[in-house]
Amino acid sequence: MKIVVTGATGYIGASLINKCRARGHQIVAMSRRQPADYACSWLPFDLAEAESIVLPAGTDAVVHLAADTSTANCINEEREFLSAQALLSAAQEVSAKFIFISSQTARSDAPTAYGRTKWRIEQEVLSAGGWVVRPGQVYGGELRGLFGTLVSAVRHLPLLPAFIPEPKIQPIHVDDLAEGLLRIAERSDITPGVYCLAASAPVSFSKFLDTIAESRLRCWRGFLPVPVLVINALAFILGEKFRTRLSLERLQSLFKLPVMETQSDLNQLGLELRSLRSGMHPSGNDRRRRLLREGQAMLSYILKERSGSAVLRRYIRVIEQLRGGQALDLPKLFLGYPIFLSLLDESTWTNKITGAEYLWRLDAATVLAEATPAGAYRFLGRGHGVLYSLFSMTHAVLCEVCWRISRMLFSPLVRLTLSREKGIL
Repeated sequence: MKIVVTGATGYIGASLINKCRARGHQIVAMSRRQPADYACSWLPFDLAEAESIVLPAGTDAVVHLAADTSTANCINEEREFLSAQALLSAAQEVSAKFIFISSQTARSDAPTAYGRTKWRIEQEVLSAGGWVVRPGQVYGGELRGLFGTLVSAVRHLPLLPAFIPEPKIQPIHVDDLAEGLLRIAERSDITPGVYCLAASAPVSFSKFLDTIAESRLRCWRGFLPVPVLVINALAFILGEKFRTRLSLERLQSLFKLPVMETQSDLNQLGLELRSLRSGMHPSGNDRRRRLLREGQAMLSYILKERSGSAVLRRYIRVIEQLRGGQALDLPKLFLGYPIFLSLLDESTWTNKITGAEYLWRLDAATVLAEATPAGAYRFLGRGHGVLYSLFSMTHAVLCEVCWRISRMLFSPLVRLTLSREKGIL
């Protein structure tokens, strides 16, 4: 396919072009400056100046990503609307599919000019039989766009705001969004209309910031309660000029963010989103890091000391070759304090298959640990006398009795912890 992408040098545009090139599509980038890293055709495009646009012959789809995201209103709302109209007309002239990337904030009475402009363009695109995509909070990949701004804030601020009441957002990884856009462009069975692409289960904005700190920056941040009422009062007192300059309108837009119904659209596209924690990893997938933590916890629990790198690599190799390479949903408490793995057995897990998988991995870790010098010292009692061995056996039996009793007492709490962890992984 020949796909025209406006805003090709932007945060989402860069990811989309990479996916298009990987699929063998011909790309025509439309942006203010020529992309330096992409082997594709280029046409100059500026929202402030676009009036008449001529698209290349044979264009199959136009993906309109370009937008004025500044807080200084550098581009007049009317100019941005007119440039979208011109691009839509050009797409109709070459019979190309037109896909407009809007915003979750789009509505006629949005607090920001950005949201109101997106809504106006939406109406124009839908009336022309085009496709509108409303993404949730885009994150992951390069530190660009709003995501880059949030990561920078989390990195530099020791305390982060915890708004009360908590606003909810619906995240989507930038590569997952690019995949969804490309599927709309490629498939002929996707009917025109509005498509909402984001996680179906909203998360609090504070949780999103906390995940940035934990999974992206590997640090801890505290939170300071900030009533939304105070922000709204401050915005009213300062007036429109200072409200825009201080980005208070963006905060008000966050507070009024509507929850989107996304699952049906994701199902129609066959799009399965990665988890928030996994997507926050710089590579876009923290599978191997989670597997490392799982292996370290399992082996440390068995050996009663931190395992060596050699046996840990063998554990990961076994899981990747024999069990699909995916880590279990073990809570942070169990990963950080492996002794609590004693509270888990097959019946603790709500999913019996997962429980059986846990026992299989624990057995595999035990076999691997036994083959190490530390394992021989622990399991075979090499270097100890008979009295020490008898003491160790008695101690092991008493500990097992205590843990079995604890397992019965705390099993409801453990089940609740496991179910909650599964929901955020």
